[in-house]
Amino acid sequence: MPPRIRNIKFEKKYVGDLRRSQTITTFGSGSLADFPRMSAIVSGIDSWTNLYSANKIYERNLQLLLGKDFFYQVSSDNKSINDTFSIPVYRFPLWYYCPKCHRLDIYSKIAKSSSWNNSEYNTALKCNICDEKLVPSRFVAACINGHIEDFPYVWWCHRNSKNGTCKNPRMLLEYKGTTGGLDAIHIKCENCGAETTMAGCMNKDALRGLSCSGNMPWLKTEDGTYHDLDKCFATLRGMQRSANNIYYSVNESALTIPPWSEKIQKKLAEKNSLFEDIFDDNEEETERRLKKEYSKHPEFYGSNYEAYRKAAYARYGNVEEDLTENDLRKEEYLAFCSEDVDHEFLRTESIEIPDVISKYFSKIKLVKKLREVMVLQGFRRILPTKPESEEERKNLGMSNREFSPLSKEPLPWLPAIELFGEGIFFELNENLVSEWERNNKNRYVNMTKKHIDKWIGKGMYDGNSPRYVLLHTLSHLIIRQLTAQCGYATASIKERIYSTYEDDNDKMCGILIYTSATDTDGSLGGLVREGQADRIADTILNMLQESSWCSNDPLCIDSKSQGFKGLNYAACHACTLLPETSCESLNCLLDRASVVGTPDNADLSFFKELL
Repeated sequence: MPPRIRNIKFEKKYVGDLRRSQTITTFGSGSLADFPRMSAIVSGIDSWTNLYSANKIYERNLQLLLGKDFFYQVSSDNKSINDTFSIPVYRFPLWYYCPKCHRLDIYSKIAKSSSWNNSEYNTALKCNICDEKLVPSRFVAACINGHIEDFPYVWWCHRNSKNGTCKNPRMLLEYKGTTGGLDAIHIKCENCGAETTMAGCMNKDALRGLSCSGNMPWLKTEDGTYHDLDKCFATLRGMQRSANNIYYSVNESALTIPPWSEKIQKKLAEKNSLFEDIFDDNEEETERRLKKEYSKHPEFYGSNYEAYRKAAYARYGNVEEDLTENDLRKEEYLAFCSEDVDHEFLRTESIEIPDVISKYFSKIKLVKKLREVMVLQGFRRILPTKPESEEERKNLGMSNREFSPLSKEPLPWLPAIELFGEGIFFELNENLVSEWERNNKNRYVNMTKKHIDKWIGKGMYDGNSPRYVLLHTLSHLIIRQLTAQCGYATASIKERIYSTYEDDNDKMCGILIYTSATDTDGSLGGLVREGQADRIADTILNMLQESSWCSNDPLCIDSKSQGFKGLNYAACHACTLLPETSCESLNCLLDRASVVGTPDNADLSFFKELL
């Protein structure tokens, strides 16, 4: 079973638990979560308590990329629930309604005080009139800048009233009719008789005219509120609190590669701040400090001083402060293309490529063990990506902030998890890919134009190229084939695409297909088995055969605009797309024709001689 965090607290009282991986994805800071006794919003990371019992982890490249000193992985130790790491949550939404007497208001006005002051929190909120369990509001209001607040029921009910909002509104909510639609939810003011339904409440401009308050309840302070310091000009949107687009986590990840996968690097990382002070502009002084530290703890660093010294210089000697995601991918790519390694966090083994596919692949490696660190940077609401242009950003009233913050002020750390797993690395023949890219460049001109000024996903850097489309599509098709053979669910397999522009001097042309889990033992070995020399050729050939036909053909194979923003060609759910957890680019920039060609043009296929 995945590790669970059994210490989610409301006002220091235990209310529930989450899986460790959910704390940086589905239920990260700023997300809404339903617990047995309440609906809540997960607090900002500056409110997390007892951090000393959390696991401090290091990943050198991610630290440089994100400008952080370290990362915290939430603890799953449940032995002492009062003393260990805990994540606070705050009640949200604040509006509740009673299914029996139909009252709708802030919970503090309609709930029995005993039910929400209960020291054990073992009962749900109850109506102070009919003793019925109260139900949290189904609707909330949010904006594209990440702010969120209670749905404005009073305004919504009175918006078409000739006399406007009455002085003492008393709201009622009733379900009428049998359709189950929003028009069956009736909102009425008991005081003035104004009445409406919730039909249309989630339309794009339904709440236009209301100003966003800039409410950030996950960052609440002692007085119970926290609002954005900058005025928000975005339009509020009515949303169901369980809607998928109410929370998009923004994650960054990296693989631990040589030399950072060596055991000595783990020991240096444990004393990160000390070694940052040791390294001085004066080389002699640095050498003196290094020797002094080693002499104090030779058993900790190992018996080889030269290995210790070399590792320290590699980590702290020439630090590139302007590391980019492209640089990070290049380091990973070079590590996989180099000699096989057998380190604590990375073990690889090259295989002899079967003759039938050797023309197309320069290298295939079994990745018997890998470590991935995944970090939560922030989150977005409503839209999963940045606006397509500056003009659209202004029209939406979106701030310059790339995503919503996890804390009031920047902290030296971010929440993260360690994942351990296995995989297969494919390096395609660079000469063949370059030739294919030149021959098919014109086919992808329109796709490239659509992508300009759009941020779609990690691994795509500042744009795309035909080779990215080829590599990305091939990755999807191989994953779909592997799931039919190795027993893993599609959603549990992930990809990392290593691609460059056509004119980039440092060519990358690789795919890593892997699976990972929070258990330090990693996964079960199924992917590595499928990557063996006696099986991999059949996997590739079967993939080509299965991908040559789609149940939506000929519509699919002839398409030049499918999927999100029309950024796919021949790629649909029946043949190419993967679950969101598997794809690094939101299922965009895919074209099955790049792998298998079309009925009218077999030359589009990179593998045309195998078809």
